[in-house]
Amino acid sequence: MNLKKGPAAGYNLRPASLITGLSSPVFFNPNETLPVSVSGEKCSLDCAHCQGHFLKTMTPLIEAGGKNPDKIKSFLVSGGCDREGRVYLPAEEDLPNLASKGRLNFHVTLIDDEQLTQIIPWAHTVSQDLHGDDRVIREVLGLEKSFTDYWASYKRVWSRARVIPHILIGLGGEEFKGEKRVVKLLENYPPPAVIFLVYLPLVKSPLIPKKPPSLNKVIDFLGWARLRLEGIPLVMGCMRPGGRYRLELDKQVLNLGFSGLVQPSCSAQSPILSKECCALWDW
Repeated sequence: MNLKKGPAAGYNLRPASLITGLSSPVFFNPNETLPVSVSGEKCSLDCAHCQGHFLKTMTPLIEAGGKNPDKIKSFLVSGGCDREGRVYLPAEEDLPNLASKGRLNFHVTLIDDEQLTQIIPWAHTVSQDLHGDDRVIREVLGLEKSFTDYWASYKRVWSRARVIPHILIGLGGEEFKGEKRVVKLLENYPPPAVIFLVYLPLVKSPLIPKKPPSLNKVIDFLGWARLRLEGIPLVMGCMRPGGRYRLELDKQVLNLGFSGLVQPSCSAQSPILSKECCALWDW
């Protein structure tokens, strides 16, 4: 793969069609992808950011086969984390059966060589969270780790599988230092696409912001990221605030030339529609 060295000069709000070859952005309403938690509601971290909230919305792995089998085409396989920040993964003997029912997108954080070897034969995509702020990693996620560990994990997957990084905007405040750190490094290890999320307070903790980041600052950051990640499809993912914030954000990311939008709150001219997870699209 040819590594990009930086954005071309003069890049300015290129339409998504020039990046993806698609005539319109892709709108995702992923009701044909079933989110599956390998660990049920269990998470050894119980971190300040989530405290198990997201696991409660997922289907336990043991029940996945019986959930509308005619309507489910793919699975988002995730779960809670162990104390090392590694997402629990299915037992090796469970993977062939799950893969026979649909494509698998493994959403992970830190992952070691053994885990990666286990899932690669069955993974259509590996979605990976990238946190660039060491304070967030230590204090909010409760890990004795740093961005170096996350970046090493990303490069490990990048060298062996189709990986789609996820960048959560605003968990560490509104300076976005960690987010910018991630974007800069992705320039030289470009993925098929990048998915952005916007921090949404769902639990109460003194370690995390009490409200989402400023909409204007988020839009400015996304415009900067669009410049840096020239030629890479960008997607606004499912996690972001609602109401007017969401409506304005969705309009602005389309104006910035984003290629995909999950559960859109606005319209676009003749959007391409998908009923599966945005990471599973053929970027």
